[in-house]
Amino acid sequence: MTAQSPSLAAAALARWAAWPLVLASALCGLLAACSPRQPERPEHIVLIVIDTLRADHLSVFGYARPTSPNIDRLARNGVLFKRAISQSSFTSPSMVSLMTGQYIAKERATIPSELPTLAEAFQRSGWKTGGFSANPVVSPQNGFQRGFDVFAAIEEHGSNAPVEAFIESNKGERTFTYFHINEPHDEYVAPPGKRAWREAASYLPGDRSDYYLEISTKLGLSDLQSDVRRVQEEIGGYDDEVRYADERVAALLAVYERLGLMNDTLVVLTADHGEGLWEQVALMSGQRGSKLRAGEKPTLLNTLMPTHGNQVHQSLVHVPLVICGPGIPRGMPVNTPVENVDLFPTLLELANVATPGRLQGASLVPLMEKRASGERYGFSYTRFNMTVVDQDGWALILPTPEGECAEGIVLELHKLDEDPHQRRNLAAERPQIVERLKQVALDRQRAGIREGDPQVTDENLRVLAELGYVEQVERATAKRELQGKSTADLLALLGVAPHCTERFLIVEELAGRALDDAALAALRAHREKERALAVQAEIDKLLAK
Repeated sequence: MTAQSPSLAAAALARWAAWPLVLASALCGLLAACSPRQPERPEHIVLIVIDTLRADHLSVFGYARPTSPNIDRLARNGVLFKRAISQSSFTSPSMVSLMTGQYIAKERATIPSELPTLAEAFQRSGWKTGGFSANPVVSPQNGFQRGFDVFAAIEEHGSNAPVEAFIESNKGERTFTYFHINEPHDEYVAPPGKRAWREAASYLPGDRSDYYLEISTKLGLSDLQSDVRRVQEEIGGYDDEVRYADERVAALLAVYERLGLMNDTLVVLTADHGEGLWEQVALMSGQRGSKLRAGEKPTLLNTLMPTHGNQVHQSLVHVPLVICGPGIPRGMPVNTPVENVDLFPTLLELANVATPGRLQGASLVPLMEKRASGERYGFSYTRFNMTVVDQDGWALILPTPEGECAEGIVLELHKLDEDPHQRRNLAAERPQIVERLKQVALDRQRAGIREGDPQVTDENLRVLAELGYVEQVERATAKRELQGKSTADLLALLGVAPHCTERFLIVEELAGRALDDAALAALRAHREKERALAVQAEIDKLLAK
């Protein structure tokens, strides 16, 4: 097994070089994005979210393939935040957090109606606001249209025309534009003529070659050679999609350049989460568990994490963050951990727009002006686990009660500069660091949005299934079934449910109900015989209310 075939790699690069990368005007626009002649405040802000883009697959982060020449150019002409963390590892909760400036204490698909949104803050200050999303969960049905004068779905591998029309029709106004493209979300198949790396299938990044040999022996996996070829093909396809997304970004910014708006435009580029790409063992609740329960033999493909959604390793939550434009330093890297939740207060401060109360993110302006003080952390959450990264590069992974209960997840501590792929658990060796970061994680979670989503709709379940969120669909379906049962039926089911996860969900459902003395007594009786620590903890919280 080799990391890369030189001949195939050269052929792939040659084919990329032959592509029509961007129009000359786009290149000029990117170069002008942070030109020396800058007004004090931007007249236009464009927030670009590239779905499923992990930071370490951009060439500006040292990736071996030239996947992102235009994003790299933005980073060189602005501020590159090298340790940005998304607040969850799948789209719905991550974007709820970004658009509200709030942490997430429970996974959710919808924006709470009582919380102000980023777009509403701009709209109330007289800005024209346009939102354009290719991800179907970022939808009006889930509240993401709030604050946008125009909100429209755009196509993956499609045209930027709706966004361009909004920019052009409002070029004389102050504008806030949200542009969310779905490349490189799976499936990783770029348009014809732009699949050079998929077709070459020649590269394994990081330590995968050695890791695959080790994990295959440890877990008794079969079909290693053919699976490695398939992984190389899929990673190649992912990289093709990253390059395609980079071109869409350049095409959008070329519009600002053509209209003479670039010097007045603040460009912010990030991602909602990263992607697994077969770097860690997957959880049984997701696609891995579904396939193995269906009788498939364990292989590299169905045992390692292919996509995203239920883990918080850096491959899934370390995202790019670039800010470039009026008043922004040029060529400035920031190594301090920051979070997507910080974008809400940052953009409002840069635009001199009033900030609504209750924001939990912290403005990044002090970091860009080199006057920041105090410790900063990066936090991310799923229902199974959460992570915190500190300024020294320590990363804690802390299981939630459900993660401990359903998956047997254990606490992990990693030193990222020495162990970027998070293979060596140092938790037992550094208990003081564990306790410090554990407290940060719990504080962040306690502060986050806690109330649940409204009743799960068939449409949301359909969209989640189409996007590959198997575990979210299974859990949402189970929760909906439990919501339809009476309290008495739930208590009866609690006493006989064989699986820890089912009992956990029952107690979670009971926590949202008014319980009479008889129900509380039944819960106390069950608590005496409950053996799962996670379920015990949930019952204790309920009884302590």
